[in-house]
Amino acid sequence: MPLGGILCFASRDGPGAEALGFRSWETEPAGWYRMAGLEGRYTMLFSNPASFPRPVILGNIFTRVGEVVDRRVMPRLDIESFEEREWDRKPAHAYWQPFTPKGRSITSVGFRLATDGVDGVGPGKQDLVVSIHRVTDGMPDTWPSVGPSVPVLDVDTGGAKNHIWSAGWASGEVPVEPGREHAVRIAAATPGGTFQAFWRSASSSRPLWRDAPDGAGFVEKTLWIAVGSDADGLVIPYAKRVHKTFSKLTRIARKWSQTYVARGRGLAGVILYAAVSGKQPELARQRAAVRVRRGGPDGPTVGVEKIAIGSGNYTGDASWGVFGAAFSPGEVPLEPGATYAIELESIETHETLDGFVNIKGEVSDGRPGFNPYRKCPPDDYPAGTAYFEGKEPVDFDLDMQIVEYEHAAPDHALALDGEDLLRNGAMEEPAGGDDGSPAAWKAFVVEPGTTTARIPDGAEPSNRIARVSGPPGAKKIDGGWVQRVEGLAAAETYRLSGRIRASWAADPDRGALVGIDPTGQDGDPNAATIRWATLPALHGIFVGWTSDPVRPVADSVSMWLRGRAGKSSNPVFRTDFDAFALRRVRTEPPGGEP
Repeated sequence: MPLGGILCFASRDGPGAEALGFRSWETEPAGWYRMAGLEGRYTMLFSNPASFPRPVILGNIFTRVGEVVDRRVMPRLDIESFEEREWDRKPAHAYWQPFTPKGRSITSVGFRLATDGVDGVGPGKQDLVVSIHRVTDGMPDTWPSVGPSVPVLDVDTGGAKNHIWSAGWASGEVPVEPGREHAVRIAAATPGGTFQAFWRSASSSRPLWRDAPDGAGFVEKTLWIAVGSDADGLVIPYAKRVHKTFSKLTRIARKWSQTYVARGRGLAGVILYAAVSGKQPELARQRAAVRVRRGGPDGPTVGVEKIAIGSGNYTGDASWGVFGAAFSPGEVPLEPGATYAIELESIETHETLDGFVNIKGEVSDGRPGFNPYRKCPPDDYPAGTAYFEGKEPVDFDLDMQIVEYEHAAPDHALALDGEDLLRNGAMEEPAGGDDGSPAAWKAFVVEPGTTTARIPDGAEPSNRIARVSGPPGAKKIDGGWVQRVEGLAAAETYRLSGRIRASWAADPDRGALVGIDPTGQDGDPNAATIRWATLPALHGIFVGWTSDPVRPVADSVSMWLRGRAGKSSNPVFRTDFDAFALRRVRTEPPGGEP
């Protein structure tokens, strides 16, 4: 089910760069988004705090000038069923949908109704309530609730008003046991109230329980339902629990802060609902510095500062939406249980505000600042406080979402998946009986007389290595091996690693070369498309090496191992290669499944 309205942010690694922002669109192809910026390493945040999808964080998105990275993004859900061909033909008071959690805490539930139970396509509406229950041996009305229930306000649906309704929780509010059966209960908030849900003719682990005026009982159905939990390496310590947007504004200020208690070990993303003055440029042209302070709004800063970008609606004289930014693992280390303040401060200046004229002809007032929205009642955050201008405490909390990494990963830029995509990178496997070549590698010789062979390592005969050398007195040596790896994804990046040893440290006349060709061609060692690294800096011992990330042009890359000398040496120059591997760069959060 393609989703529009998802907020998309991409922040380049390190401080100082403003985030890229977008909102996914419903038009063909449904769910599309586009962001363009400088080359570098990015962390991408996809979220809609007022809807059911779990936030998605993609890190280690390495880009080069001219590259187009086309990633189709999916949130991780514990149960998902989005069919609308069938629905309950009779009114019901409540539904109990069984499911099995994957994570330890439920953070969102989404559902879709055929009718609101009041007047269908008319103006009438009612509130519903969503709760999570642990399945036990008794009947559903005896199943104990887990955590607080959350209201779904002003439900008005039917006909063309085919909205998705949802409710949310902060991580830890609804603790569940992964693998143990639970149930979502969706019920009318007013006793006796009814509504009708979309469903399909299938059940999950056990049938759906339906409580209705015509009786209660199990039915072999599964609701239109989506449930998200902390099963992806992310936690949400500060959530939008009541999913009603743009409830009530606060005051315009240059700076606002909100304190909260961390649950994870690193900040991953911040999204704040806000508006800007109608006499200022639209929200998408405004920015706010995001800082984290330990202890409170006056505490010391922690980690790097990011620049959030605005994203939202604009009518020519009004603009409202969100500010958002993403953080890579390790940029803002956190301690679970400690109190922090998220501070956002406008960085707009006379240069960015002066001269703007809105659709009414009103000239910019030149005053930097923004007006956050407050949480929609009854949502609140008792463990924290909002601060006007970062100093004055107020009696409401800011409407925002904070996403954290559950696990610390200070070296996440080098994180790789475990699967080695290269065949025989250790050179242990002979080609066709042991004819002197390593299996899966294709030898090439540029300078006649160059020798390429798979041999025992002299210092460790049980280990096999690939060696490039030449006869005594050879003036020029140039040759090696290439391997093409297919079935890769153009949206992903990969790193090659291995060990290199040469009898001479690299200089203008000699060197071990390791190359990667993102086109996947394996016929021309002198092709301009090969990206070469010249090694080693130290001769006579094996030196470990890891490549920069490379993205395939299509679905393959080729790895080139090459020894080259342009003048004779005594003894003859030789280059050894061993323990090579190609692995996908990890984009998922630390601890999350690939």
